[in-house]
Amino acid sequence: MFPQLSLDKELEQITASATTEKRYADKLFQAWLLDDQEIWILIHIEVQSQYDREFSQRMFIYNYRAFDLYNKPVISLAILGDENPSWRPNFYEYGLGNSQMRLDFAIVKLLDYQWEELESNNNQFAMIVMAHLKTKSTTSNLTEREQWKWELVRSLYEKGLTKFDIINLFKFIDKMMILPPELESNFQSQINQYEEEQRMEFLSTMEELAIERGQQIGQEIGAKQTYRENILDLLEKRFNSLPETLIKAINEINDLALLKRLLVETISVNSVAEFEELIKDDSFREN
Repeated sequence: MFPQLSLDKELEQITASATTEKRYADKLFQAWLLDDQEIWILIHIEVQSQYDREFSQRMFIYNYRAFDLYNKPVISLAILGDENPSWRPNFYEYGLGNSQMRLDFAIVKLLDYQWEELESNNNQFAMIVMAHLKTKSTTSNLTEREQWKWELVRSLYEKGLTKFDIINLFKFIDKMMILPPELESNFQSQINQYEEEQRMEFLSTMEELAIERGQQIGQEIGAKQTYRENILDLLEKRFNSLPETLIKAINEINDLALLKRLLVETISVNSVAEFEELIKDDSFREN
């Protein structure tokens, strides 16, 4: 194949037109075969730990929507990151009477990769697969996860990657291999010490990540406060005065998704008391 082009806008159009509640397709590429035939490659990343009967249907929907909207031949590929070695969905079909429809698609099962082969491979995708596999295998042993996280991150420097590649792969590994505060602090100390010993000429990776995290946290805090204020404003407009206990309860909510749902409910609740019960409802909070 010749070099490919990313089709992010086209993918947004495809997923917006789909009727499935869950949307997992991640990348759509335009490529050309050696005979100059133009093709589209739809890469669908599915990371889950149990059987999903709707998965193959989603693959089918994205495939036919791409063809329907743009009249281009589409290759569908599923990357499966689950822990079930026997779950390997690779087709979807349905039929009624003499009418039959079937889509066969390729799959990549991350569990199939051999660790020794990944270690000897300088491809960046190999590093991502290694981080994924160790994240899965250390779910019940976070101390071991910290050790593997350090080993993987250190190997980024030893492979002679560019600063850009180190930063991006580091961010990916850091977000995937989550650690509790005490282990994360120890991990950060190892990184800082390593960079000092190696006399890195660029700003510490941990410092750059900390700056980015701070910006993200600031944005999230601002969004939460905006939702709290909007909820209180709408309730006051509908019911005039609000009890201090309700105001306090709303201001103490830190779950952004819950605040979004509560904002929608302010339009339809019949009373302040009903809204108060909604906040106390565990099933609503966990929805």
